[in-house]
Amino acid sequence: MDHFRIIQSICRIGIGSDNPAFRHQVDRLIGALEKHGADREANVLRQMLTVEHEQQKLKPSRVVTSSARDFGEILSVRTLPPVDRETGAPLAEIHHPTEADLISPIFVPRLEQAVQNLIAEWANFDRLAEIGVPPARTCLFFGLPGTGKTRLAYFIAAKLQLPIITARLDGLISSFLGTTARNLGNLFDFANRYRCLLLLDEFDAVAKLRDDPQEIGEIKRVVNTLLQNIDARSDRGLTIAITNHEKLLDKAVWRRFETRISIPPPGPAERAAILERYLPPLESNVQWVTFLSWLTEGMTGSELQTFVHGMKRNAAIHGNARSLIENVQAIAMTSANLAPSPRMALLFGGFQKLAIEALKDPQAGITQAGLAAVFQKDQTTISRWLRSDAAEEALAYGK
Repeated sequence: MDHFRIIQSICRIGIGSDNPAFRHQVDRLIGALEKHGADREANVLRQMLTVEHEQQKLKPSRVVTSSARDFGEILSVRTLPPVDRETGAPLAEIHHPTEADLISPIFVPRLEQAVQNLIAEWANFDRLAEIGVPPARTCLFFGLPGTGKTRLAYFIAAKLQLPIITARLDGLISSFLGTTARNLGNLFDFANRYRCLLLLDEFDAVAKLRDDPQEIGEIKRVVNTLLQNIDARSDRGLTIAITNHEKLLDKAVWRRFETRISIPPPGPAERAAILERYLPPLESNVQWVTFLSWLTEGMTGSELQTFVHGMKRNAAIHGNARSLIENVQAIAMTSANLAPSPRMALLFGGFQKLAIEALKDPQAGITQAGLAAVFQKDQTTISRWLRSDAAEEALAYGK
């Protein structure tokens, strides 16, 4: 179909505006395409609608918060964070929610449900108070680096219309005896004074196992101080702790958190949604997104964003001199952490091998027609690649 890429780009922009009238017209266009035998184009637009629909379900509206939980002073933009008395270094950063923070992270459905439950508890503070039950006030996020733990905390704060006081606990540790415990006390005293969400990043830096033989007595006393401060804050506000090393945490620390959420790397559907979010203004289609989602298995959300930024830089520099798949290959060559992935490593062995492996994966959802579009080949070439590989396998088996 002539000019379909232009139509596709217009549809992607319009669908993203969440205008029901526009979506209706896209539905009509899909019907017209199918009527005239343009099934491939119709399927591209239909999948675009499906992906956007899933993202719309995650897009937030601001929570109407309960007046009953509005305790503490208002934390204004002019309020300065507490500081270390010896060095004068700030003990925390203060962040006020922005519209960007309200963009929902893309997570697996079960994690999305857990997050919505936590937000709903604070949105229904009054109803919980009627039965004498407070919302969960302590929450632990744990998982691999780059899975979106900090981003999720910012999203929750924005939904609850709360500023964030963020403290990297590794930055609170001092070489002076007793100073670390005092810094923790000052941090919590400051947070308890204001209406806010307290975010404890790099939580394992302080909340380590107290029976760790490598740790001195001072660290063990610091852990006790941390636990006491968390307990004292339990009737003041929401506290979220983040760690990449949950196995290092003391058992008593785990008991302090009413909600504990494991944040895994994105699955295939989530990778596709993340790619759809970050690929524009690069031209892409369903086949490309499906292929890239398969190729990037094991990447975290942060790694996917970095990966797409690399694609954009290559596209801006080289323009039409390189195909999209050549841009992806160039990124793999300059990103050592991506190369060990079995699928990314196939980029260095020739596109034929890569295409065959993608077609062999029953979970990939990749077709010969889709790969023809990805590698800018005709479908006959893809079929020949597949037949050649089958012949080689038969020969090897015969031997």
